[in-house]
Amino acid sequence: MEKALVTTSNLTVGYPTKNGDHVLASGLHLTLQTGKLISLVGPNGIGKSTLLRTLCGLQKPLSGEIFINNQPIDKLLPEERAQQLALVLTEKIPMSNLTVYELIALGRQPYTNWLGQLTEADKIQIARAIELTEVADFQHRKHFEISDGQLQRVLIARALAQDTPWMVLDEPTTHLDLVHKVSVFRLLKKLATETHKCILFSTHDIDLAIQLSDEMLVMTHQQVILDQPCNHISSGVFSTLFQDENIHFDPTTGRFIIA
Repeated sequence: MEKALVTTSNLTVGYPTKNGDHVLASGLHLTLQTGKLISLVGPNGIGKSTLLRTLCGLQKPLSGEIFINNQPIDKLLPEERAQQLALVLTEKIPMSNLTVYELIALGRQPYTNWLGQLTEADKIQIARAIELTEVADFQHRKHFEISDGQLQRVLIARALAQDTPWMVLDEPTTHLDLVHKVSVFRLLKKLATETHKCILFSTHDIDLAIQLSDEMLVMTHQQVILDQPCNHISSGVFSTLFQDENIHFDPTTGRFIIA
């Protein structure tokens, strides 16, 4: 039985400026459930990253509240938040000689002692993450020796090892070719289903998101709507995403068409 994990109450997202608050979205009452793969989509510059950072507690909302497991996210201590939320950002891994296994093991930092020693319980979580993401074949290689697609799986494995109910990914398929994009999407779908985590990710690959997401958080200049892809298609919201006469959405095929 899936349950509400993350909720927002009258949330307003944006950032302060010299001339007052710049509001990107307001009055948001969202409910993100466990076991769901949820994609965040919208045109460039619409504020997806700001919304994502705000939901994660990395940026303060202009007003309203965000709860995870009925706890206000801004009231959680850093170590408490790290046990509720795992982030996979579009980051460049610092130069190091870490192996893939050691990089994944960093996901256990919220639980290890001050020496960073891994317990048997930690090693079990790491092994499970490696198995679920299918990176065992190269777990002993240096992280800089693997491909971008493989590295993305490793970063997801690190988040899995963190063992949180909520995973948030910022553009996990950036710089990947189509084969690896589909591979990452399918992996996230499998993880949401098998681990019952709530997985939220932003993406520009809207056609793929429509096919594989359980729900989509669609951000336009007028509104932010959370619903199933089929309901978004029937409502016509995808036709309002891009103000370009050469691009239109075909509800029959569920794809964007270039005129």
